[in-house]
Amino acid sequence: MALAVVEARPKPPTTLAEWKSKPEARQQMAAMVEAGLHVFNPDWQKYGQATPDSGSGNGRGKKYSTSFRETTLKIHGSDEQITFPVQTCTRVSDLRQAIAKTCMVDEEKIDFVVKQGCRTRKQLDNEEVARVVTVKGITSFKAERHKWPHPIGVIGAGYHGLKTCMVYAKTGNYNFVCFDRNDKVGGYCWITAANKHSKLQTEFGSFHVWWGEEMITEKCGFPSKDWGIWPRKEKVLEHFQWAAEQYGVLPNIRFRCNVATLDIVGDKNALDRYYALGVKSLDDDSSDIVKCSVLYNYPGSMTKNRIIDYPGEEDFDGYIGYGMNDDCPYEHLEGNKIAILGNGAFAVENCRTAIEYGCEKVYLVTRRKNLASPRIPCWFVHQGPIPTPGALVLKMFEPMYELVGFGDPWEYWSVHANSDRTKVNIIQNSRFGIGDVTFLAVACGKLEYVEDTLKRCARHTLHLTNGRKLEDVKVILKSLGLLGDYEVDRLHKMKKMVGSYCDGDWRRVLMIDATGMNAANFTTFSTGIGTKGFVFSHKYLHDHPREYDRIAKEGYIQQLPVNEAREKEDKPAYVTDVKYSMSAGIIMSGYCPAVDQDNQRDPIYKHRMYHAAHPVELTLETVKKEWDEYQAKWKAQGCTADYVPYPYTREMIDGYFKEYSKLLGIEVYIDGRTDHWPAELSAVGKKEKFGSVPAWHDRDESVGMAQKAIDSDHLKWWGGMAPQGDRLQTNQKYFGFP
Repeated sequence: MALAVVEARPKPPTTLAEWKSKPEARQQMAAMVEAGLHVFNPDWQKYGQATPDSGSGNGRGKKYSTSFRETTLKIHGSDEQITFPVQTCTRVSDLRQAIAKTCMVDEEKIDFVVKQGCRTRKQLDNEEVARVVTVKGITSFKAERHKWPHPIGVIGAGYHGLKTCMVYAKTGNYNFVCFDRNDKVGGYCWITAANKHSKLQTEFGSFHVWWGEEMITEKCGFPSKDWGIWPRKEKVLEHFQWAAEQYGVLPNIRFRCNVATLDIVGDKNALDRYYALGVKSLDDDSSDIVKCSVLYNYPGSMTKNRIIDYPGEEDFDGYIGYGMNDDCPYEHLEGNKIAILGNGAFAVENCRTAIEYGCEKVYLVTRRKNLASPRIPCWFVHQGPIPTPGALVLKMFEPMYELVGFGDPWEYWSVHANSDRTKVNIIQNSRFGIGDVTFLAVACGKLEYVEDTLKRCARHTLHLTNGRKLEDVKVILKSLGLLGDYEVDRLHKMKKMVGSYCDGDWRRVLMIDATGMNAANFTTFSTGIGTKGFVFSHKYLHDHPREYDRIAKEGYIQQLPVNEAREKEDKPAYVTDVKYSMSAGIIMSGYCPAVDQDNQRDPIYKHRMYHAAHPVELTLETVKKEWDEYQAKWKAQGCTADYVPYPYTREMIDGYFKEYSKLLGIEVYIDGRTDHWPAELSAVGKKEKFGSVPAWHDRDESVGMAQKAIDSDHLKWWGGMAPQGDRLQTNQKYFGFP
């Protein structure tokens, strides 16, 4: 007898209306989907495959009990247990796969054991999950961290290296060792490069090394006002030392040593492969070999001055230096004119130092003027829970630029905007120099930006390319940029970076403060949020190498950007720009979204932390106070400029908040209150236990996405991928099979 033709199904197997009409079932289905279990929809059984016996497409075929019930899992030898919803028909194989994926262990290691009378027995894969089950093969219902045979190695105890040590310590893993050339934490940037009068350009809230909700401890919470908003070098170094003590990482740091050699021992893909580091003491001739299973390298962004000698320097008859560390003739600054060559952050910092030391005038000589940021726009960006659109950033620049005659920020060479100035991309080779004093100095005639280049020097004179002469100049400070050190490439024996990996080796990660700027929206001008995200993301893969193996098989490494050494430009392979680093991070998150699980609460954290540490009233009071103090000091030194009022008011800032809220569709207030935010926003990123009801269960859009998964992947699993002998007996075409 021929098989009857099965009619087209009259409706989809599930509908959003059905989910809405049964809130309890909706929650239970959502919990199963979130846990990675395959939901069986009872409607599927209405469309059975026709058979010779029935002659019909509706009736024969295995029936499944789809009602919901709870099951309790207990870990063998532990008090830990969880209770969550399943369907009666949920199979052992399905739950075992979900548990294995969550805990990052092999399925074969997991057994489900049930009590049967006075005995126990192992459940088979094709059985329905029992109501109470003892699970063997795992120690927790959370992902288990891999235990490497050798310590985690960290080269550099500056901001990035110290943060890495603190993250490992905070998660209870002290199996790491850090190496640094200095005798204390802080790194090249703050110990060596910064001069004794250097200030933090961004606010302390965006910079403090324990940045991040996951890093909060009893003593390290939102930064207290005792740290100040823009602390000087001494206070910044104090904060590094204090954090190292609070997190207990100092015993794991070897100071006054240099990692001189690195050898890779073992097969490239073997988990027992390690790095043999040749570590030399800087105090004596001793050395030893340290084995590390994973290596984080933080060589500093760039550590060598770009050396350029100009004709006539020998005739200048004044001081010529590079303005790094304390290479600045403080005793020769007062009452004199100085010229600073360059326009990066260090150039701007040197301007502030020279002006504070009472110089008569500063000429900042630059080929083209880069955008600089006043303090208030910087503060605004750092408190924003969602990246601030570049157009709003430039709008916030306008009052300061207009006040001091700094030009239209929209007309700068680095700005690429549409005609109505609603969208913009900012691309320049250096980051924003941040501060108010340089703008004020321009307004008062203490600082002049000179868009030109130095041709040659004469006695106390700079001859510029366009014919202008800067006369009576006693000091030249060259801030012409920094170069990378090829010793870093040679240490790793590498020719290229692949993403953040030295020569494509995922267990040797390297990070610098990426050069330049390329952005349409701004999350930060500082290093706090970026470093936190980098460390947590890479630590996730190092804790769970199975995840790396998975994405590697899917082509992850092949999609990453590659940076090779460019000798003609004097750029080692490890020196990458911001566009490169952003691309590497986006690709990493795309292949493994779980690497961002500890970063999802960053937006809420940064907003709440900022308004606690640097509330608008305190911030505005501080910037105005310093603004007026500079003018009073200059007036006492003989400055005749009229008083310049501070260009930002609370009303203006409140207007920026309203525009920000309108642009991004979220109400953000100047006082930082968040009690009006919806509950699901406050719950973003909170980690739920396996099998718990997810926050999205009552959002129609999310439920719709879950429906699609049930109607496709879950349906296919039940139709063809269930254990053998347990195949769903329904119309093959219904499941998308031939």
